Formats: sequence, structure tokens, C-alpha cells
Amino acid sequence: MFMKWVCLFLCFFTALSSKAKIPISIETDIYNYAQHVLGEESIESIEHFNHPSCLRDVVEFILVQKAIKLGGLNLDYDFVLGDYDARNIRLIQHGLLLISFDSIWLNEASQYENDVFISEPVIRNGEFYAGIYVAPNKITQLKPKLTNGITDLSFVTSEAWHTDVKTLTALKPKNLVIEADWLVMAKMVSSGWVDAMLAPFKPAQPFEYTGRNYKIRAIDGVKVALQDSRHFVVSKKHPLGNKTFKALQKGLKQLRQSGYIERAYKECGFLNPLVEDWQEIKAKLD
Repeated sequence: MFMKWVCLFLCFFTALSSKAKIPISIETDIYNYAQHVLGEESIESIEHFNHPSCLRDVVEFILVQKAIKLGGLNLDYDFVLGDYDARNIRLIQHGLLLISFDSIWLNEASQYENDVFISEPVIRNGEFYAGIYVAPNKITQLKPKLTNGITDLSFVTSEAWHTDVKTLTALKPKNLVIEADWLVMAKMVSSGWVDAMLAPFKPAQPFEYTGRNYKIRAIDGVKVALQDSRHFVVSKKHPLGNKTFKALQKGLKQLRQSGYIERAYKECGFLNPLVEDWQEIKAKLD
């Protein structure tokens, strides 16, 4: 699969011009959700994100394109749909992908700073809290166990989520299971094989995720602080990397100053005012 991407992008480089389409890999469901959220709006015109299909990833799909345009660079994208999340950073490192439309934690981005430009934070350190999601029929049983943190609950997470792993490890759950696929994690929690997992809050209550063979819901009244910032990364090895990064930074500055970034994340529920007064579980990190 990786060699398939190498061939695809080498073909792109040979035809590179100011009018060439830029291949961007994107999760299929995120692309489809973004089309629902945009509706009849364009990337340039959309101002609000109060939509049931809106997630952090959808906001960022729109945000990164809006910022680059505001920064004065007009790019034409060719979206390649599929399951590319785990491979994107490798493609960016090698200059085979210009930019990821999904932000990553600084803890992770810093590992690749020789190969990537790291944008200004779109989620600032201390802004984000995750919910503790469990099977709905286990909320009454598990909520009392959170009096002294998460030490009496088992959790599942992905090793690719560096900040989640670091936070959970510091909080010392009863057991920490590593699983790569989000849907598998949700099904493990929904089935009761594992007590809980961390996930973002949605715009409205009840905070829950439902799909085929799974349903998980956040335990109300408690949130976990994830102490890191999130950033976009741009390839230093891509021919358009430097120009794109400068435009991105310029556009993000304008969007930050106007309040657009914070409003977008709040309206989609990622930065959720509904949980401002909830009990905070915070890890002591080095």
C-alpha cells in the first residue's frame, strides 16, 4: 500500500505545476460528514458548525483549507478517500503528502520536526477535555468508582494517540488495553470487555456514539484533561511545503484573531461549554 502511494505521488511530482491538483488523503466518513456540514456553503463562506454531523476532524478539514486561502495561496485538491490516518505522517515525512487535514498533538509532531513544519496551535494547551465513555447500562455501576480517579476502571486506547496514552498511563487505570481501530475500541467498551475509553464530547447531550454493534455514552459530571496542544503539520520535503506553510500560518493568525477557530471548535462540541463545571481528572505529567 505504501508503494502504491509512492507511485501516485511520484506521478504527481512529474506533472507538478501551479494548476496541478494536490492529492490529499482523507478518511471517507470525515469527507462525507464535511459535505453534510457544508451543505450549500463554501469553504470561504461557512461561519457556523452547529450540525449533528460535525466533529473535530470535520472542522479541521474546513479550517485548514480556509486558512491557506486566507493566507493568499489557492490550491486545487484531489481528495483520495480511504483509511489513511496511520499512514499520513509517514507520507508527509517523505514529501509524498503536502499536509494533513487532521491536526496532531505537539507531543507527536515534535518527533518529526526535522521533516515537517509545525503550525501555530489550533487547540491550545489546557483547552481540551475528553469524556469517559462506557456502555450506557454500566454508568450507574462505574460512576461511583471515579471518586478517586480512574484507578478502578480498565481503559482501551490506541498507541497512535500519544497524548491519550501518556495521560492514561499517568492516571494509572486498573488495566490499559492497546487497540489500533476506533470502532473495535468502541465495541469492546459497549460489550463490557473493557470498562471505558476516552473520546471527545459532542455538541449536545446525551454525549454518546452509536453505530453498528456499539453504543457508548460519557459518564456525566466528570472529564479528563489532555495536556497538550494540537497543530497541523506540513511537509518540508514537498515542493509546495514552504509556500503552503507560510500561507497556513498567515491564515490561522487571522482566524485566531477573529475568534473563528475557538467558535468553530465550541460549536462542534470539541471545546464544550456544557462541561465547564464538571469535575476535572488531571494527570501529573513531567
